[in-house]
Amino acid sequence: MRKHMRALNCPPSSFEALKLAIASRQVIFPLRVENVAKRVLEKPELMAFESTSSIAEDCGVSAATVARFVTHIGFRDVAEARCIFRAELCRRFG
Repeated sequence: MRKHMRALNCPPSSFEALKLAIASRQVIFPLRVENVAKRVLEKPELMAFESTSSIAEDCGVSAATVARFVTHIGFRDVAEARCIFRAELCRRFG
């Protein structure tokens, strides 16, 4: 298990801000939570539109792990986190 984990104190304002926080090591995830992070960064439509259980299934983790990812990046719940992922898809596809 990783000894050093770091969560964000407040939610990122955008998908790009989330990617920057991860790249600059402002946030460090536990292993399974990192699996969720990698997958939803690759496929933001998962977080934008799928249910928590569908996201979990796609990532090979439990729904609780998806919830931990969301709180680890500063949001209260999945519904609140969806906004930056939906905004990213709107930016990409107009």
